[in-house]
Amino acid sequence: MDIKAIFESVNEAWNNAFNSKNINELSGFYAEHAILSPGNGETLTGRSHIGAHINGFLENGVNNHTLEILSVGGSDKVIYQVAKWQANGADKSTFGGITTNVLEQGADGKWLSNAHVWNLKA
Repeated sequence: MDIKAIFESVNEAWNNAFNSKNINELSGFYAEHAILSPGNGETLTGRSHIGAHINGFLENGVNNHTLEILSVGGSDKVIYQVAKWQANGADKSTFGGITTNVLEQGADGKWLSNAHVWNLKA
């Protein structure tokens, strides 16, 4: 199993969905009961809450999201990555930080995020 290749594929698809503002596709990257911590000390639980939160970024003009893998690991059905993320605001500003994402492979072979944490570089 090439964990880095799995994340490269997932990251590309996630970025494409984000940058095309496809909230339904973005929500589909998360397990039904996934947990997301968006870097503000809070957590969101569930695909619908996560999707609504991400949709807020899209509605506020955040775009051009990218991910650069720093480290990957895991085994069998659970894998993780640590990556740098970056995006542009509606005003063309650039911001970013670090994200950690834990994926679990379902019986259908699809990798879904169960735990996703990101922070914003101050």
